[in-house]
Amino acid sequence: MAYTISAPPHKKTRLDFKTLNISKIIALLPLCFAAIYFFGIPALGIIIACVLAAVATEFGIQTIFKQKVTIADGHAALTGLMLALLMPPEVPLWLPVVGSFFAIAVGKHAFGGAGSYIFTPVLVSWVFIRSAWPHLMTPASIPHISQFSDLILETGAGLMVDVSPILLVGGLYLIYKRYVDWRVPFAFFVTMIALPQTMLFISGVIALVHEGVLNPLMYMSQLFTFLDMSPELPYSMIGIVFFGILFLATDTPTSPVTKSGRVIYGITCGVLVFIYGYFSNYVDGVLYGIFLANCVASYIEVNTMPASFGTKSLPEKVYRNVMDKIPASLKFEVMKNE
Repeated sequence: MAYTISAPPHKKTRLDFKTLNISKIIALLPLCFAAIYFFGIPALGIIIACVLAAVATEFGIQTIFKQKVTIADGHAALTGLMLALLMPPEVPLWLPVVGSFFAIAVGKHAFGGAGSYIFTPVLVSWVFIRSAWPHLMTPASIPHISQFSDLILETGAGLMVDVSPILLVGGLYLIYKRYVDWRVPFAFFVTMIALPQTMLFISGVIALVHEGVLNPLMYMSQLFTFLDMSPELPYSMIGIVFFGILFLATDTPTSPVTKSGRVIYGITCGVLVFIYGYFSNYVDGVLYGIFLANCVASYIEVNTMPASFGTKSLPEKVYRNVMDKIPASLKFEVMKNE
């Protein structure tokens, strides 16, 4: 019998890569059915084309390079399915095929395969086809959640992922089962909620002070009215935002392994998405924001690793770097006799 020798502690779990991928596919199936119901046969064709092209590309690459064929683990199918949901239903069928090929060949295998890539393959492909064929990838409309019924069925959806935000609740089941860590989506979601409210509050204060409203009661009344009338916040509650929070940002290879690093990474995603979405739109902002956050995920991970015994932690290093730049006459530290 072969034994695996490794350093403790040892944590046993039934979760494996195949179970994780299949669970994500199942979690996305309700949204796929809603997209097919809303957009009809074109949506079904895009989903089938993306999934088949992704699986065929992975099979072909692994066969050509004499690697173990791993299409049964579901990762290629999941990649194709997620890419399909990010496409408008009007795109020609050759575009999903090209996008899936690029996601698997370049986004995944060019970096070494599953677990080795630094950018989420779905985002790599989306950025490529969005830049190469912007006229085809631009949605016909941008959703705007103005009432609760829009969370169930958004009639203004331009992408398949925006059809029904509430059907993305399957991502919460993945968190409940601990298939994905809760820290990244929680920090991402809180940041997405806090930043718009903070910006609106500051804008309201500036506007009311500029108008000369000095009465405290009148000030608070008009400020709350200003916040309620602002149209900015609902744009951050569309389907693609929840999709990014629950499915894209939680991609294991592109997010830090440390607990504190995942919180920082989630905040980074939220800040980047908010900045891009505030000045442009949240449809593109979610995807570009998370893609840019992938760039700094490794840096966050390295700098949040627990320090070895006897070495300085990150806060200590930052403190020491700051203190070294302060003139000795301004320091309150005990001087060393060197």
